[in-house]
Amino acid sequence: MEYSELEEGQKILFNDRKAPLTVEKVEEDRVLVAGPSGGEYEIYKEEDALLVCKPGNRRYSSYCKDLRDVGEWNREGDTWKHSKTGAELTLEKKENGFWTINSEKFGSEIDTPMYGYSNKEFAEEDAEKFVKNNPEG
Repeated sequence: MEYSELEEGQKILFNDRKAPLTVEKVEEDRVLVAGPSGGEYEIYKEEDALLVCKPGNRRYSSYCKDLRDVGEWNREGDTWKHSKTGAELTLEKKENGFWTINSEKFGSEIDTPMYGYSNKEFAEEDAEKFVKNNPEG
């Protein structure tokens, strides 16, 4: 992804970040992003390098590598759908009355109990954890 393609509201990752950051403001000479825990960063271009720092603290910048748009997971009812990849996770009730998490894309990557979850809330918790740990869908 190119620096010039950044837009407000976009979810991005760079360097070794695991949790997506949200593009808050795109200005002429910088882009302000916010992390999920309240951290704020400034991404800017200097010559041929892309750099990141705390807002207004360019003296302590580091390289911004592997900048990418990751999209986001949106939930509708018992289904989570990724905005960029189209991947889906769905909670379904099995014939035995237990709940399971199904996904064509992730299949066996989702660790679910053999007979399913006895309670829908437990299945929802695991689905939320999976979504959080797989921000790029």
